[in-house]
Amino acid sequence: MKNILKTAVVLFTALSFSFANAGELTVTGNAKASYIIVSSDSTAGAQEQPNSLGVANEFTLSAGGELDNGMTFGYNIDIDGDTTQDDGSLFLDTGSLGKVMISISEGGLETGKKGIHSATGDRGSDSGFNESMFEEWSVGDANNVSYHTPADLLPFGIKGSIAYAPSTVADANQSVNNLVAANTGIITAANNTGAVYTTGSLANNGRTFTQYAVSAAPLDGLAIGASYGEFGGSAGDTGQGAEGGAWYASYAIGNAKLGYSKSYVALATARTAATYESVFGHKYSALVAVNDDLSISYGVEKSTATHMLNTTDDVEQEVTQIAAAYTTGGLTLAVSMNDYENVAYTANKDVTSTVFNVSMAF
Repeated sequence: MKNILKTAVVLFTALSFSFANAGELTVTGNAKASYIIVSSDSTAGAQEQPNSLGVANEFTLSAGGELDNGMTFGYNIDIDGDTTQDDGSLFLDTGSLGKVMISISEGGLETGKKGIHSATGDRGSDSGFNESMFEEWSVGDANNVSYHTPADLLPFGIKGSIAYAPSTVADANQSVNNLVAANTGIITAANNTGAVYTTGSLANNGRTFTQYAVSAAPLDGLAIGASYGEFGGSAGDTGQGAEGGAWYASYAIGNAKLGYSKSYVALATARTAATYESVFGHKYSALVAVNDDLSISYGVEKSTATHMLNTTDDVEQEVTQIAAAYTTGGLTLAVSMNDYENVAYTANKDVTSTVFNVSMAF
């Protein structure tokens, strides 16, 4: 962590001896209308949810400029729904020395989700129903400072990143205009059944969080990478410390893309607790561009929550998605059919959803 702070000091010192040219302000984003059908005749609890219709929007406000020495700087912030401002980042890109970012609730380095290529852009576990699948932790769920190596510095397209969150409390934006309560970050035991955590994830495992990532493109069409995250400042009598990581491979050949990823998570757990101990997951998918406008995809996500003690059976949760999207200009029409088995790691609790989207990009 000391190295990333030293790098930040050096880069921002360089900034202080440079002069900035006038930057520019841009606005990009999209609006999406969705119609969602959720149904279930599960023996472990039917899902009673009315069909829903809604419109969501997300706009990104970007500002930036260039210094006389060639370095670039910028600021991005997302504006969602009812003009709520979130997910912001301030960065300085030096080119040959790399890039430093200060991010508010974004900038995650996790790679466990990269095994899914979806025609709609939304994974099955992120499509109109909260199935409570626990995945790799993300430093982007907290405010963080990160460093990214420059492109083309290493052979085979190798790039590395490191990010540090001094507080694991979500949205703890300790700016001069917005002081919030101090971080607690005290260990909270995972559940025994159902969702792994009732609320939160990062703050349940420690006071600070550091995440690393590396990626490479050793062959044409092939992308590989891995990530790892660990907690600091933990409190409580734990049998194991919280940590987790993942790796992925993605290969593009012709008009098709194939993806696979695998994740491993160790939960902070008391030595004798009858709670979840670890979560193992893997994802695989295939996407085919039928032509310039039409794409179809198939993806599977599996996750198994294991227990510290054998008094409770481990349960594997599975999400399967078949999706298609048609794009013409800035308009996209998409549909996905999603099947959820053993929702929230509860045996025989099964749900299906069908999602229709109409989205416009600006």
